[in-house]
Amino acid sequence: MLPESRLFNFIDSKNGFTISFFEGQKVIHDLAIIHNLKNKGFHFFRDSILSTLPLINFLKPQENMGLFIDSEEPYFRLKLEMNSAGHMRTLLLPESFDELPTRYSGQVRQSKMFPHSPTPYTSVMKVDNHTTNEVVNMILKDSYQVNSKVILSEDSDQAVLFSRLPQKNVNKEEVIERQSLHDYWQDIEPKITNLFKEASTDYDKIQRVVEELGFEFIGSKEISFKCNCSRERMLTGVAGLTGSHTIDDIFDGKESLEAKCDYCKTNYLITRDEIINLIQLKH
Repeated sequence: MLPESRLFNFIDSKNGFTISFFEGQKVIHDLAIIHNLKNKGFHFFRDSILSTLPLINFLKPQENMGLFIDSEEPYFRLKLEMNSAGHMRTLLLPESFDELPTRYSGQVRQSKMFPHSPTPYTSVMKVDNHTTNEVVNMILKDSYQVNSKVILSEDSDQAVLFSRLPQKNVNKEEVIERQSLHDYWQDIEPKITNLFKEASTDYDKIQRVVEELGFEFIGSKEISFKCNCSRERMLTGVAGLTGSHTIDDIFDGKESLEAKCDYCKTNYLITRDEIINLIQLKH
């Protein structure tokens, strides 16, 4: 059995770089089963998840983030929602994506929700023949304005978020020149690639390999799929349809219906009497 996925954070204080190693094999495994993805559709979904989840590092306590891809060519909708606790869920429409291409064109929205604030911060960008990995790196550069890059493994369901920290003592005349993000990555890339190829889920080994590159371990966070749907919420959702539809229309003359959560695919049996009782209680 695969251990829960985890996002490991390290810092090289001397040279001014950080690296976050995302071991995502359990998350990808669970999501692939939920969404029943195959072939090219699976590879697109995998790359999108691995590219996006390291952004959890930019969330403060109780904050939530959503990445919403509205692709027109080809047509699909992908929602990725995550929070500071490391919980995430996804919605993919249409559900069958066996032949989905890697690149797409359309609109991408990023929303950040703050505790005790009803209004999220939202940024919108047009994309033209981009991958989700390219989109996430554009968000890092343009929205977060950080010198960072998410790099995906070609061998395992893993990724790294690699960052160059801002220059210290910028107001002083003497500034020690540091390596660029590209040059520093070239130095450590062989060992990170070897770690990718091993597809290790051994937490201790991952930590040891990155520490051997001169990084100090500063903490890790478990990343897991978690849907907050419930039977009560589904009942409320179905009851809300009565504002524009009759009970007979909703149930099509039957005594019950099955409502499915688009995120986790859980089916809930909802009866006609339950909805009638819920509406009567509200009035």
